[in-house]
Amino acid sequence: MKTTTAIATLLTMLAGTALAAGTAQDEPAKLGFGQLPKNTGWLSDPDTPADTIWDAIGGGKLSLNDRLRFEYADQAGSKPSYAFTNRLRLGYTTKPWEGLNGMVELENVASFDSSLYWVPATGDGDPARSVVADPQDTEVNQAWLQFHRDNLFDSGVNFNVKAGRQRLTFDDHRFIGNVGWRQFEQTMDAARVDLSNGPLTFTYAHVWRVQRIFSDSNANNNWDANTHLLHLAWKAADWITITPFYYYMDFDQSAANSNQTFGVRIAGKVPLGEKDSGLNLAYEGTYAHQNDENTNPINYDADFFAGDVSLAKKDLGALGVGYQFLGSDNGNIGFRFPLGTNHKFNGWADLFLTTPNNGLQDLYGYVKADLPWGLKGTVVYHQFWFDQNDTDIGRELDAVLVKKISPNWSVLTKVARFDGDAGFIDVTRFWLETTFKF
Repeated sequence: MKTTTAIATLLTMLAGTALAAGTAQDEPAKLGFGQLPKNTGWLSDPDTPADTIWDAIGGGKLSLNDRLRFEYADQAGSKPSYAFTNRLRLGYTTKPWEGLNGMVELENVASFDSSLYWVPATGDGDPARSVVADPQDTEVNQAWLQFHRDNLFDSGVNFNVKAGRQRLTFDDHRFIGNVGWRQFEQTMDAARVDLSNGPLTFTYAHVWRVQRIFSDSNANNNWDANTHLLHLAWKAADWITITPFYYYMDFDQSAANSNQTFGVRIAGKVPLGEKDSGLNLAYEGTYAHQNDENTNPINYDADFFAGDVSLAKKDLGALGVGYQFLGSDNGNIGFRFPLGTNHKFNGWADLFLTTPNNGLQDLYGYVKADLPWGLKGTVVYHQFWFDQNDTDIGRELDAVLVKKISPNWSVLTKVARFDGDAGFIDVTRFWLETTFKF
């Protein structure tokens, strides 16, 4: 793995050197520090349509995303972890030709010393240390073909179909997401169809395999699936979008996560005050009902409700409050999100990636601020209870600070502190990372 680390680091250094040279040569007077020319990565002009299939293949776009991260994790009862990892993605996307294009992307995660943290799913590292779910490996992250037509058969309907391994996300990632926070992201082997006409967009996706965040190092890390996702978005007015959905999930390697869920989400933004005041009230609400799919050994029904309201001022920040209810079926099992980006919700300390059997209630408030020197900060406070018997199980304080140095380069620092009750352990996590991409 030291060899893999060296290769990843060398590729990053070479890419940075070559791109820096290109910046100086192409547009030295117009670009800011760390900024790349607009068309960097293209082998030909991206604005010129492909005349032939060979032009489409040879004139595509090269993409790179490199994220260097340090993560500190301290869970009560375990030794602290110090995970210093690098995630490198290299991809190539063809130009569209007659509505058809494709993409291939490789992903490598390397650690400078994997013995300083613990990855239970793969058995990597030191089991006496706290969990950091970033294994080392190289995999195919995306590989898909796509066909697109506007105004299909003069019907006014826009049509898009994509098949292969792809990044699949819906709405706020609560139910269907790519878990983009971890070094390996979640992608899916799927066929997806999108139909849109004016304010209506309908999506259907069939998923036959889930490429999860633990890489290919263990046969059970990824799930074979027979999963059907139906999603309809209706922009009823400028201030409201209504989204009914139905998700049927069946997983061979994880029967306990097999379920069917139906629900509806509403979301929107309402301008306040004068037209140019920059003051907005944003809101979102979701209700869903979930029950077991036939292969699940547990027979259950559970409900989910979420609401969030915030007041935002342009160039200043936002103040918001929210509540999430993850119901339980008499303590047997809680409402689950097996394909969601669960790190995004219920605290960044990751205590509730899987809902407790007694369910979960999460009342939270947050402040977002646009700070001097281009810094953006967010602070969130959570209070947690079980659904069953309303037992207080802990509280959490999260904070993040982001600086976008250029369109291609950003740095981030983030911290989460969970204080547990009712048998839940105390957890502290801290991250420092830099991301370079084009």
